[in-house]
Amino acid sequence: MIIGILIMLALALSFVLFFNYSQKKLLNEQMHSQQLAFQHQEELLHSTILTQEEERKRIARDLHDEIGSKLNVILLNLHRLAPSSKDQQEIAHEVHDLINDTISTTRRISHDLLPPTLEEFGLVEAIKELRDNLQRSGAVEMDFQLEKKTDIQDQLIELNLFRVLQELVNNSIRHGNANTISIELSLKENTIDLVYQDNGKGFDIEQLSQKKGLGMKNIESRLNMIQAEYNYVSSIGKGMQMNIQLTHNSNIAKMSTSII
Repeated sequence: MIIGILIMLALALSFVLFFNYSQKKLLNEQMHSQQLAFQHQEELLHSTILTQEEERKRIARDLHDEIGSKLNVILLNLHRLAPSSKDQQEIAHEVHDLINDTISTTRRISHDLLPPTLEEFGLVEAIKELRDNLQRSGAVEMDFQLEKKTDIQDQLIELNLFRVLQELVNNSIRHGNANTISIELSLKENTIDLVYQDNGKGFDIEQLSQKKGLGMKNIESRLNMIQAEYNYVSSIGKGMQMNIQLTHNSNIAKMSTSII
């Protein structure tokens, strides 16, 4: 009887161990599958962002080279006309103003799609231009502090950091009702530290983790693409702060450094 009980206990123990092993193996497989799915989703997001940037680049240059240049030709030809009557002169003047406005709008859209300052002079000068444009518009006061010991050699990093700043500024003005923004950029030998802060209405960090808008998802996807670490500091009525840090001497996405 004792031997029979021991055998039954051994069988029961074996069953429990086998069940636990099977559950653990199944759980590991599920976790691995979820990790692969998440990785695939991240790769799709990164691919989408790179495709968007290429499309922005193409549209911006088409606007500048094709539409912008043709509008300038139309404006020059308009100056060659000699309206005889007062009505014709008024119409010519209205057309002249309309073409000028259209040229300005085309230039602005092209500039927003692909900032030439970022392409030609890099992130620091692009941030300065962003600050100057915002302050001229009267929408917000921006302070930019720079500590520079080196240059950023990776154009993909510069592009994504600038797009992140554009999105943060947009969120601060449209959703945070901020009137003051500060940016601190530190370019060290091996790391980039970026601190963005506004005096807007802020938000609940826990609610942000549960529900993120498209703009915030885009920010995080861009930062993940360049392997940046980041965190938010915010509370209701006390503005928000975002801290970003990354290494900029690594081989991060070198295949895409010619995006801008």
